[in-house]
Amino acid sequence: MKRRMCIALMLASGSACAQSSVTLWGRVDAGIQYLSGVAGPNGARSALWSADSGDAGASAWGMTGKEDIGGGYTVNFKLLDYILVTNGVSSNPFWQNAYVGMSGPFGSFRMGRDDAILKDGSFDYDPLYQQHIGMESIVRGANWPNFSNTFSYYSPSFAGFDVGFQYSLSGVAGQYNSGRTDGVQLTYRFGAFSTRAIYQEVRDANGQFSDLFNDQKQLFIGAAWTGSLFKVQAAYTFMAAPQAPASAPRYADYGWAGITYNAPGPLKIATGIAHIHQRNGQGSATLIALSPSYNLSKRTYFYATAGYVLNGRHTNFSPVEQPVGSTWNPAVGHNQLGFFSGIMHYF
Repeated sequence: MKRRMCIALMLASGSACAQSSVTLWGRVDAGIQYLSGVAGPNGARSALWSADSGDAGASAWGMTGKEDIGGGYTVNFKLLDYILVTNGVSSNPFWQNAYVGMSGPFGSFRMGRDDAILKDGSFDYDPLYQQHIGMESIVRGANWPNFSNTFSYYSPSFAGFDVGFQYSLSGVAGQYNSGRTDGVQLTYRFGAFSTRAIYQEVRDANGQFSDLFNDQKQLFIGAAWTGSLFKVQAAYTFMAAPQAPASAPRYADYGWAGITYNAPGPLKIATGIAHIHQRNGQGSATLIALSPSYNLSKRTYFYATAGYVLNGRHTNFSPVEQPVGSTWNPAVGHNQLGFFSGIMHYF
């Protein structure tokens, strides 16, 4: 349950308590997962059953706060940490989000560790809403990173249009481009329809675009329509890593489409299909996914998601997003089935 606490500052005025608030919140996700064709310790491949956390959405807890400083302006902060319910482990405190900023008639800005502008911006156009089986699977998570040392700005809406900008400083003397990230976003909304374009750059330690799934340029275009019973989403992304090794993929076209049954009531059903074509003979793959969920209350639901990846001769993508080299990836040229089911609770 969300609890709001008023923080009285000794040096602030007596009215500051009424104008400031902190919200403690979080969610807990746990379930089981199945994956076919996983390499065992002896190299033989077989099915894998495992307990898992964070498949439908990462288990997390965090704090958000705001202070009304008058004139329509507020100071805001957010701290967010991901945890694994299966063992209680957290990678690093608040490694997901840790930022402070302001909002007002000018829009909003924030500084710190933040979601990539592509991660936040593509969420509205993802039919599986960034589940672990979803639209990030066959790009190995390239569309949902987080960045440190960022400055992000989002404008108010003008005639249905709004813009966003994000920049991450390298912090390396004499190496302006080392690890630098930046992105811009343009959104248009008209009634039940919206469309968004995002351009993002992620550079490696040498300032180059050297890995299609980690250090690259991406141009994303998405569209969505929300009706009373269904939501329809589609997107296309061009990916480029021109300094990647000649033996690795350098350019790719990636697209998806999906439909969500979103009628009033406890049952929701999302389905999506995604396809990646890595240019210059580097291979292609297709993901087909289905994800029903059932709400037990406003804060708790059951979920089940299945995904099947059809790999080409030169690819080995998994329906459960995996990095290159993971033993959970199928053998090159082999297909793979993934499934998970569990319970999610928000507090």
